[in-house]
Amino acid sequence: MDTIAASDNMNLASTKPLSILVVEDDTVDRTAMQRLLAGSSLPLEHVVFVDHLDKAMATLADGSFDALLLDLDLPDSHGLETLVALERDYPDVAKVVVTGADDEELGLQAVAAGAQDYLVKGRFNVDAITRVVHYSVERKKLEEDLRHSRGKLNAMLESIRDPMVMTDKDLNVIWSNEATREIFGDDRIGRKCHQICDGRDDACGRSLCIVSQTLQDGKPHRRDACMVDRDRLRRFFHCTTSVALRDKEGHPTAVMEIASDVTDRRIAEKYGEFKRLEAADHKLKELQSHLIQSEKLASIGQLAAGVAHEMNTPIGFVACNFETLEKHVKKILALIELYAELERKIETPAGAGGPALVAPIREFREKMRIDAILKNLGVLFEDSREGLERVTEIIQNLRDFSRVDQSSDFARYNINEGLAATLIVARNAIKYHADVVTEFGEIPEVFCHPGQVNQVLLNLIVNAGQAIESQERRERGRITIRTYAVDSHVVCEIEDDGPGIAPEDRRKVFDPFFTTKPAGKGTGMGLSISYDIIVNKHKGHISVESEVGRRTLFTVRLPLQPIKKRDEDSRNLLTGVTADG
Repeated sequence: MDTIAASDNMNLASTKPLSILVVEDDTVDRTAMQRLLAGSSLPLEHVVFVDHLDKAMATLADGSFDALLLDLDLPDSHGLETLVALERDYPDVAKVVVTGADDEELGLQAVAAGAQDYLVKGRFNVDAITRVVHYSVERKKLEEDLRHSRGKLNAMLESIRDPMVMTDKDLNVIWSNEATREIFGDDRIGRKCHQICDGRDDACGRSLCIVSQTLQDGKPHRRDACMVDRDRLRRFFHCTTSVALRDKEGHPTAVMEIASDVTDRRIAEKYGEFKRLEAADHKLKELQSHLIQSEKLASIGQLAAGVAHEMNTPIGFVACNFETLEKHVKKILALIELYAELERKIETPAGAGGPALVAPIREFREKMRIDAILKNLGVLFEDSREGLERVTEIIQNLRDFSRVDQSSDFARYNINEGLAATLIVARNAIKYHADVVTEFGEIPEVFCHPGQVNQVLLNLIVNAGQAIESQERRERGRITIRTYAVDSHVVCEIEDDGPGIAPEDRRKVFDPFFTTKPAGKGTGMGLSISYDIIVNKHKGHISVESEVGRRTLFTVRLPLQPIKKRDEDSRNLLTGVTADG
């Protein structure tokens, strides 16, 4: 280990005295380095020379150094691994890599790996080494100051209890604080802001997105948003955006968004509204009841022609059989009349010509094929009985669908049986346009209002048929109905291969009076009422998935446990509401 004395040349008066460690195993290069440092204007306190990496490690462990001049090719280490080892154990020391004349590319790689600068042997003089060492020490100091500043800033941001996210100009989240992870369960980095705030894959548009607005005009913007936390509960936030980073022209490149939780305030506001709405609740329920009944009657009325058509065929051949029976009976009566006449004439004193009188009767019997008629009577009656049984079955299925013979209270219900009855009722509305495939699983009964659930199933099946019909395509469509049990629910899926639902319409399909059908073809209440029946009245779930031009899938989930009727207070207005994927 060699040392040199401090230089008297203090041209760089603003720099504090420096301690430098030189790691170089070549004797000629060490001598040249010692001469250059001694002749430099650096304010040297002392300089230490070593020729092995392990010695450099030991020297750094024993003393404090400001800079390290490092040859990467040492007897006990080679290449960038020498720098990596020193950077790992002594990151606070400024590092200048000294490379061979043919290894300038290695110097650039070293800077990328953590060195502050590099020198090429044989290409630097006293001024160059003075400038590079001074620059490297100052750069390391600035890096450390910046690291400490960043640490303080991060600590300050992490201490804020409101979720904060930073979004780049492509609407990707590039940073978030601890509060974001605590409330939402992940850091959300890499996701789009509209996926986080609105749960949608497509962008909101500049008129609705405050992040886009701030990126465009550089001004703060605000809005209220409803988001789902890590416990799948909906919470309300007041969101504010401001510019976080700008490019050299001053244009915004990143936006900071802060979301203040205002759920408690919204609950308090809703509680005040609840008192005012309570008086109107009875009228709304009454109106809703009328709307439900109207929609149900409209659905039944729409299918009445189909039910009549289904009943016409069996009733038709029953009527035809009875017309034939009437003709046969007339012939039998005519024969009986002839027998009666014969009987009267035989009974007279002049009745000795009995055989001559019987001959016309026999001729009539053969001509009219009375024997065949008598044999056919049993078949006619059997066909008539079968037709009447089919009519009875159709009527019974209609009764099972509407459950008119049951009270308005909840009862045990098998959704497979309800679907079978509903398909009979809906058959004429879909049979000309689509084939129905059923994949019924073994499922337990649920406790529900059967008539209301059947109404939902009818709405979804008829809607699927009408969607396929609207395409006016040559080939028949396909409606697939599946049932299965999962966790504590019974699930029914109704999928069609129709035109699908546009993304902008998908979020509104359960809204009252919203419809994509032509004027006069729909009230826009069917899916809204279905949502009310499943979600509000049965505490279940109903959701929709769709791919435009390919398919639409409605999923209905009904809980297995009986629903407990209870009065809900104001706390149930906003909390405890789960969101469907």
